[in-house]
Amino acid sequence: MVKFHASLNVSNLSRAVAFYQALFGVGPAKAYADYAKFEIDEPPLILSLKPQRCGVGGPLNHLGVRVKTLADLQTIQMRLEKGGFSPKRQDDVKCCYAYQTKFWVTDPDGTLWEIYVLFDDHPTWGEGNKLALMMPPIRAMGFMGSIRRWLSRFRTTSDRKPDSNS
Repeated sequence: MVKFHASLNVSNLSRAVAFYQALFGVGPAKAYADYAKFEIDEPPLILSLKPQRCGVGGPLNHLGVRVKTLADLQTIQMRLEKGGFSPKRQDDVKCCYAYQTKFWVTDPDGTLWEIYVLFDDHPTWGEGNKLALMMPPIRAMGFMGSIRRWLSRFRTTSDRKPDSNS
């Protein structure tokens, strides 16, 4: 089954886990001090929660789609490349308490997407050089997009300008 994946930055992980557990009626599939993940059958959703400050865009960290096979992953990657987009691939990585192969790409408005194949669970969030794990998403966002995203974590809600359309 193909499932939609969303990752949210949360200010209080245990409070967020309690909320989503109540909302979906199931507990998290993975729960650690620095990460939680729900795998919901109906609707088909994988929701990851990461405790860190929200940026200007709110609590959204990234969106993603878990596909069944490497062939599915390659098909989507080639389709994006043909469309003029630049996915950044990571093969056989240990990330998010899992073994996976994935690519990162941003939509035209800068929303970061992760498309991946899950192979198995892993006992730690990541392994090895954490900067190396971060480079593909940083490259997918571009230098300026990465800087804006990083700087936005240090702004408070009162620093943000209200939406002129509101």
